[in-house]
Amino acid sequence: MDSVSKIYFLDNPYPDGHKIETFNWNGRIDDNGYIWFDFHLKTENYYANDDENSEEDDEDLPDWDSRIVWENYHACTLSSNYWGEGKGIRINSLDEKLDFDAVIKNDLFSNDLPSGQHFDMDDFAFNIYLLGHDSCAGHQIRFSKKDNNRYDITWTGKIALTYAGDDEFSHDFKAEIFNVEFGGFHYPKDWSVEKAAEMFRARLAGFEAYEFVDLNPKSNKREYKLDKLK
Repeated sequence: MDSVSKIYFLDNPYPDGHKIETFNWNGRIDDNGYIWFDFHLKTENYYANDDENSEEDDEDLPDWDSRIVWENYHACTLSSNYWGEGKGIRINSLDEKLDFDAVIKNDLFSNDLPSGQHFDMDDFAFNIYLLGHDSCAGHQIRFSKKDNNRYDITWTGKIALTYAGDDEFSHDFKAEIFNVEFGGFHYPKDWSVEKAAEMFRARLAGFEAYEFVDLNPKSNKREYKLDKLK
């Protein structure tokens, strides 16, 4: 039986964490030849397994500590692509081909934790809806390879409750995601398959171990991604 994937917001009112209902891990190449990892995570409602009476919650508690506040915002979405493109973690350089297996042997870091209180939201690798549209940075993502090209992932980072006017990244999260499959590499929609093949061949080591897969074979619209051969 698989373990349950959860995310924990340290010291919030739910020490048992929150079940992750949706998790996607994909790759992407951009027009400049840079390759990125995108991650998208959505939880169940914060209070899904909450047997305690939140009406007894002290309304004077800070937002992070208040069940009432968490209930008001229902669930978390943490994503590099849900609110548009242009985020994620870049995993290659242009002077050498990307070795996928080598990348996932090491931890990924977003390196976007601000050094001061004034920061540009566009600089962050991910967006987060937590207690409103808050901010997250300082991500570290670790992969543990399992059988059948599946992985366990541990993902940690820092959170600032910027929706409530707090710019301090003083809160921590830890997500534990089990038995995940990599979703393949996407490419710009205006590229032909031939152009995509040329770009991936130039940037991706072991290109022969991949194949183009139709994203929606039942549709007349042909749209593909590059995925590892099964």
